[in-house]
Amino acid sequence: MRLMMAGLIGLGAAALAACETIGGPAMSPAQCSVADWKALGYQDGAEGRVPERFVSRQQACVAAGYGADQEAYMAGRRDGLWTWCQPDRAFRLGLDGNSYNGVCPPELDGMFRDAHAEGYRAHTVVAALQSVESTITSLRNERDDLEHKIQANQLGLERSATEEERQRHRNELDRLYSDRGRVENRLRDAERDRRYRARDVSELREEIGFRFGSW
Repeated sequence: MRLMMAGLIGLGAAALAACETIGGPAMSPAQCSVADWKALGYQDGAEGRVPERFVSRQQACVAAGYGADQEAYMAGRRDGLWTWCQPDRAFRLGLDGNSYNGVCPPELDGMFRDAHAEGYRAHTVVAALQSVESTITSLRNERDDLEHKIQANQLGLERSATEEERQRHRNELDRLYSDRGRVENRLRDAERDRRYRARDVSELREEIGFRFGSW
């Protein structure tokens, strides 16, 4: 008897672990005992979850000794998907750089894909602008660091007591001036690129407008 119970406990633990692995919620025995499967389906549909979500819930409840009502769950999920499969949500999904998992019903799928594609277009141009802005920040920091080193070596040159020390500072200054010139060239290129990227974002904002809300 103890071996049988140990086996059941092990099975339950494995099922719960499987649930967590595929992304579904590991339902507790208490939750399974009072589960409203239509409400659970609606909840998962309204969150855009894939149908396999039911499997993870079912496994947890079966392991705990409870059944699962797939028909009620799927009916609720269909209703929930009508809440989730809206164009503004599709656009936001694409804008955030997330993919669409194809869960919407056929009558909403085309609209959702179109809005998601628009969102991903926006994501692409915004990400490009953010990338060049990050590059500009890094280059400015690099330039400032070089300026500090140049000032330190200029001061060192003035205070040098020997020709050897003065030559060392001159050599270092030559290298630092060269590095600063390269950084300033890259910075000019990046600032020019930022103007182009900002124009792309502005033009796309004008094209898309507020059809999917502000962004």
